[in-house]
Amino acid sequence: MRKILLFLFLLSALTGTELIAKETTIGVVLPGSSLLFYQAMIKGIEQAAHDQHVQLLIRNPSDGTSLDTSNLQLHIIDYLVQQGVAGVVLAPEPLVGKTPVSISVPVVLVDRDSADYDGISTVYTDNFGAGRKAALSLVPVLRKGAKVAVLRLAPNISSTTARENGFISVAREEGWNVVIDIYVGYRPREAESLTAKALNAYPGHLDAVFAPAEPIAYGALRVIDARSIGDRPRLVVFDWRPEFMDGLRRGIVYVDILQDPYRMGYLALEALVGALRGRPPRPKVFVNVVTVTPDNLNDPAIRAVLENYTR
Repeated sequence: MRKILLFLFLLSALTGTELIAKETTIGVVLPGSSLLFYQAMIKGIEQAAHDQHVQLLIRNPSDGTSLDTSNLQLHIIDYLVQQGVAGVVLAPEPLVGKTPVSISVPVVLVDRDSADYDGISTVYTDNFGAGRKAALSLVPVLRKGAKVAVLRLAPNISSTTARENGFISVAREEGWNVVIDIYVGYRPREAESLTAKALNAYPGHLDAVFAPAEPIAYGALRVIDARSIGDRPRLVVFDWRPEFMDGLRRGIVYVDILQDPYRMGYLALEALVGALRGRPPRPKVFVNVVTVTPDNLNDPAIRAVLENYTR
């Protein structure tokens, strides 16, 4: 009998942490779920939750809804807290009203920083640096005075704004003329329509176009693909869609600056669980981007990041 009790005690000691952890539920709130970027991020979060032996409660608004409905994400977070989540992984949309807001559980920000929430850590891309990298890819092929277009997402989204500004900082250093600098929005069809209107209205030849996010990049690809070969500017895009592979192979996409949302999601969930277990996370964690060109599509480092979008 004593041996049985000792065995049960040892079994409890060995598995107790896991059993307690399995009862932990983490809330997840992203801006949406239809973009491949966020689908890959969710997969990273789910894999980290599996590895850390925690449960997830994911509640995402429809894409773009939280930009049209004031503080929608905050209402969702309140719901998750009421459901008993131990912490929240959040890709924040801007809030309206008095900020920063106080959340009763730890929050780890992912994809973008925000002054609206008091996050214990932020896991994201160095977006200003990535925007500069996008522009620097064009330096060998653009001369001073080159005509470039910057297609912006929205003025209150910190991540894309930083990318756009990073790109423009290099354009100024190189003496390029930013002849189109316009917000085209975050809805793919609307972005494509406004992109076509802006690019087709420009009377001269454009040398390059920068599309800093998936929905804009997809629309810009379609618009530029419809042009004659001699009238196509070099297109630099961000993020990933299967169509970008074809665009790279056919020479329509000049460069793709590829983030790793899977890794962002994984590290954000891991940081939050670590904090709940007494391991304070680093305040900022940057996840590197890779520059994809037609020449390096088969490089192992590039394939590894691409697989994170499709796993």
